[in-house]
Amino acid sequence: FVSLQMHKGTADSQLLMNVAVWESTEALATAFGSPEFQRMAAEFGDDIVSYPHIFEQINV
Repeated sequence: FVSLQMHKGTADSQLLMNVAVWESTEALATAFGSPEFQRMAAEFGDDIVSYPHIFEQINV
């Protein structure tokens, strides 16, 4: 794990976006598969929805 940024929607939005930077795709997969991660994820409330994605940075 390298870094994390949280973003909140504007106005009255209740949406949060977590942008995490990992050393590699393999490091992310290892973290997702770890028992500790699975325990933490199981504790999320039913109103928490997650859509994990892998992105690559582009220059604009």
